[in-house]
Amino acid sequence: MESPTELIAQPSAVLLDFSAASREAAIRTLHGSIQTAPGVRDAERFLFDLLERAMLSSVCIAPEIAMPHARTDSVDQMVFAAARLAEPGVAFDSEHPKVRLMFLIGTPRQHVDAYLQLVAALSRTLKADGVLAGLLSARNKEEFRGWLARGVQA
Repeated sequence: MESPTELIAQPSAVLLDFSAASREAAIRTLHGSIQTAPGVRDAERFLFDLLERAMLSSVCIAPEIAMPHARTDSVDQMVFAAARLAEPGVAFDSEHPKVRLMFLIGTPRQHVDAYLQLVAALSRTLKADGVLAGLLSARNKEEFRGWLARGVQA
């Protein structure tokens, strides 16, 4: 299993500047980019679990950042994908009307500690100097991945 920092530095998928009409559409789009990734055993169930979790309570960790996630039996190992939505972003809830960055996480149910480590590492990464601005201004996927890796190293 990859470490949380390795997953953050090299997500299974990166999508840049796509538009979505809703939180559900945004989650569906990012999920679609990793539904055949190693570790995803049941893509349909994984999507259901992600959407169900997003409906139960907010998945936003900052005004412009959402982290749709699921602890689920539909993945055999942790999976991670990242996206930047086109401006003006998408409303995830009334308190987060302009989400621009999404980080999708799937974790096997029994890997609670690894999931918590990934969330903590991602939070530290996003707080590193310049990383958030770099992710929002990256010109391509390679630059975006570079900013994630830079944040992990910080």
